[in-house]
Amino acid sequence: ATSLAAAAVIACDGLQATTAMRDAAIKPLRRASALLSPLREARPHERAMAAASPASFAEGVALHGGSFGAPRCTAEEFAALATTWHLLGLEKAAQVAVSQEAADGAQGRVEGKPLPGLAPRLILALARMHCSGPTALRLESRFGTLLAAGPTINGRAVAQVSEIPPRRRSDAIAALHVAYRLRGEAPLLLEGPAEGEGE
Repeated sequence: ATSLAAAAVIACDGLQATTAMRDAAIKPLRRASALLSPLREARPHERAMAAASPASFAEGVALHGGSFGAPRCTAEEFAALATTWHLLGLEKAAQVAVSQEAADGAQGRVEGKPLPGLAPRLILALARMHCSGPTALRLESRFGTLLAAGPTINGRAVAQVSEIPPRRRSDAIAALHVAYRLRGEAPLLLEGPAEGEGE
């Protein structure tokens, strides 16, 4: 995927492609390559959340030969899920899902469940073309885990937490999304009823 991305850059340069065209051609290839990169080290908050989360489907099937004996998600797998959430753009997909629910009265949909469009599936397909069967299964399993319903998390939710610097806020929010989906918890009511309601 890395060599294909380089070829796409050359092609876009030759065609004098617009920024939008370049992004459409190059970003999926670069993200597919990033999905196949060696796992990064888990950050402290990811280790803490992993310790409180059950093992993911990817760990149970791909990493343990079909055995679901791992009681807790490993820090490495949690970090991989958070990275996958970022690279597939599932934060935006989840926001689109909530917006569509508000527009159509939530007809049969679950709040906060990402509705994957072409981009995430294209990125996964490109990655599968350049990896082994077990790795492809692991990628698909992570994708399936992240498609579960979860809460809507406002980007300002961690803005007042002094321990989380601005550059790490998106990482913290991604970790929250992963933790909720691993734990299978229902979306939370993040705002109370307006004054006068419920009386």
